[in-house]
Amino acid sequence: MLKLADLANAGGRPVRQDDPQELGLTTAALICEAIDEGRYDDAKALATYTLDEGRALHALFCDWVWDMLTRVANESGEQAMIDILQGSQETWMMYRTWKGYLRMTVEERVQITAEIMRSHYGGPEQDGALEIVDRDDHLAIVMDPCGSGGRMRRGDPVERTPSRLDPPYNFGKTTEAHNESWNQVGVPYYCMHCANNELLPMRWGGHPLWVTAYSPDAAKPCEWRFYRNAEAIPEEYYTRVGKTKPAPGEGQY
Repeated sequence: MLKLADLANAGGRPVRQDDPQELGLTTAALICEAIDEGRYDDAKALATYTLDEGRALHALFCDWVWDMLTRVANESGEQAMIDILQGSQETWMMYRTWKGYLRMTVEERVQITAEIMRSHYGGPEQDGALEIVDRDDHLAIVMDPCGSGGRMRRGDPVERTPSRLDPPYNFGKTTEAHNESWNQVGVPYYCMHCANNELLPMRWGGHPLWVTAYSPDAAKPCEWRFYRNAEAIPEEYYTRVGKTKPAPGEGQY
C-alpha cells in the first residue's frame, strides 16, 4: 500500500513512509507495480515524487562542491583552486566525454546532453525542464536556470533558500580574470567548470565540443551551444579563454 505523505521535518514535501521491508524498493519498481495493478493515480504520484526524491541530494552535493572550492581559494589562492578544479576534470571525466562525443553527430551530442541536463533538475520548477532551440548553425540547450550554478546563483525557489553568494553561504567568485573564468571577474567558482569544459577539448583537439553562453546576470538563462561544424564557431569563443581558433579543416570536432 502506498504511503506517500508530507513529512514536516523534510520541509513539508512528500516522503515515502513505507513499511521497513518496502522502504528499500526503488520508486521505479513501485511505479511499475502500480501500473501493473491498475493504480494509475498512485503511479502518477510516485512519478512526480521521483523529482523530490533525487533533487535534495543533488542540490546538497552542488552546494558542497562550491563550498569546498571556496575554501581552497580562501586558504591557498584562486590559482590553487583552479588547478584542483581543472585537474579533476581533465582526467577521467572530461576526457571520456570528449572521446565519446567525437564519435557522435552533433544532433546525438545534443540528445545525450539533454538527457544529462534533464537529470540536473534545472528550470524554474527544478524539474529538469529545458528548451532546445535550433538556430541553423547551432543547436542550443537553454537552461533557465541550470540545476547547479544557475540555481545556486539565483537562490533555491523550491527550498526557499537565498543565493549561495549571500549569507549564510558566502560562496566565492573570481576576484581576478582567468582563462578559466572566460577572463571575467565575479564568476562563481562552481561555474568555472563550464569554461574548463571548453578549454580542455581545445587543448586536446583544437575546438570546444560546445560553448557556454554565460551572463553575469544570474536572472538570465545559461545556454550550451552545439555548432553543426567547427568552422561556424565564432572566434570570440576561443579568444575569451586565451586560445586561437584552428585554421579551417584543422583540429578535431
